[in-house]
Amino acid sequence: MNFLKTIFLSGISTIIKIFSWLIINKIVAVYIGPSGIALIGQFQNFLNIVITFGNGAINTGVTKYVAEYGQDEEKKNNVISAALIMAITCSLFVGLITFVGSSYFSFWIFKTEEYHSIIKLLAITLILISLNTTLLAVINGLKKIRLFIGINIANSLLSLIITSFLTVIYGVFGALLSLVIVQSIIFFITVPIVLCRIDLKIIINTAIENTHYRKLLAFSLMSLVSVSSVSVTQIIIRNHVINHLTIEQAGYWQSVWLISSMYLMIFSTAFSIYYLPRLSELKEHVEIRKEILHSYKIILPLVFLSSFSIYLLRDFIIENLFTLEFSVMRSLFAFQLIGDFLKMASFSLALLMVSKALTKTFIITEIIFSLSFYILTVVFVEISGLEGVTHAYAINYFLYLLTMVILFKRILFIKKIEGNIE
Repeated sequence: MNFLKTIFLSGISTIIKIFSWLIINKIVAVYIGPSGIALIGQFQNFLNIVITFGNGAINTGVTKYVAEYGQDEEKKNNVISAALIMAITCSLFVGLITFVGSSYFSFWIFKTEEYHSIIKLLAITLILISLNTTLLAVINGLKKIRLFIGINIANSLLSLIITSFLTVIYGVFGALLSLVIVQSIIFFITVPIVLCRIDLKIIINTAIENTHYRKLLAFSLMSLVSVSSVSVTQIIIRNHVINHLTIEQAGYWQSVWLISSMYLMIFSTAFSIYYLPRLSELKEHVEIRKEILHSYKIILPLVFLSSFSIYLLRDFIIENLFTLEFSVMRSLFAFQLIGDFLKMASFSLALLMVSKALTKTFIITEIIFSLSFYILTVVFVEISGLEGVTHAYAINYFLYLLTMVILFKRILFIKKIEGNIE
C-alpha cells in the first residue's frame, strides 16, 4: 500500500476520531470548563507514561521487526512471542507500582488525592491495555492497514459513547474514568479480530533467543525516553502555568494543544503506519533519501494548508468546538500553528532514527529538546504570559528541525561510505 492510500485510509480513521472528539470536547467544555480540560490533559499525559512503561515501550520495535522479517515465519513469531512476554511482565510490574502509589500519583498530577481510585483502576486493567497495544503494533508491522485503521475507528466510536455519557453524569471524575475504561474495553475487540483475520501461530515461547529481547529493548529505551520526556515535560509546563498564572489559563493552552493534536493526527498516523515499516525495509542511502523527499512533497503542502485554514477559522473553532469562555485562546493560534508545521517537517527525519535503531542519538535529542521546551516556556511565560508557551513551542521545533537536518545529512553521508544503512 502506497503513501497516498495510507493517508486516505488513515484520513478516514482520523476524521472519525476528530468528529468523535469534537462532540466529546464540546461536552467537556460545557460541563467542566477550562479547569477540567487542564486536569484531563494532566491525566492523559500520565496515562501515556503508564501505558508506555506498562508494555515495555516495545511497540515501535515490534512493528519494525515484524515488517523486516516479512516471510521468515520463525523469526517473526519469535518476535511476537517475545513482545507478549515483555508486555505481560512489564504491565504486572508497573501496575503494582501504580496501584501502591496511586495516592501519590493523584496528588502529583491533580494536586489532590481525590482521584486515586481512577489510578488504581488503571493499574488493575493495565495488562489488558498493554496486550492490546502490542497486538496493534503486530498488525501495523504486518501492513494490515485496513484492519489497523478499523480497530482505531472502533476505539473512537467507543470513546465517543462512553466519554460523553460519563462526563454528563459524573463531570470531571467521569471524563477521567472514561479514559481508562475505553483503553481496557478495546482489548476485547482487538483479540477476536486478530484471531479471525490474521493467520499467526502465536505461541508464548519462553525459550526464545535473547537476541530478540535485546533488539526490542533498543526500541524500548527510545520509546520510554520519548514518551516520558514529552509527557513529563507537558505535565511540568502545565503545572508551571497553573502556579504562575491560573488553572483556567492552563486549560486554554491545553485546548489549543488539543486542536493541534487532532489535525496533525492524520499526518503523524500516516507517517507511523506507512513510513516506519517502509524505512525499516530500505537499505540503500539513495532510496531512503528519495523516500523522505517524496514524503515532504506530499505532506508539507497539506500541513501548511491545514494549519493556515485553522488559523483563518480560529474564531469559528473556538465558538463551536468550545464555548465563548475560551475566547482567550484566540491569541495562541499563530505560534502554535507555526510550531505544528515545523514539528511535522522534522517528523520523518526523526522517524529515520527510530527505524534504524539509532538509540543514542535519538535519546540525546529527545532529552535536550524536552528540556529546552520547558526552559523556553519558563523564559517566555515571564515575558509574554500564556502566549509565551506557544512562542517556546515554535522556537523549540525550529531548533529541532535544524538539528534533524544536520543529523540526516550526517547519517546518510556515513552510510554512503559504508555502502548501506545497516
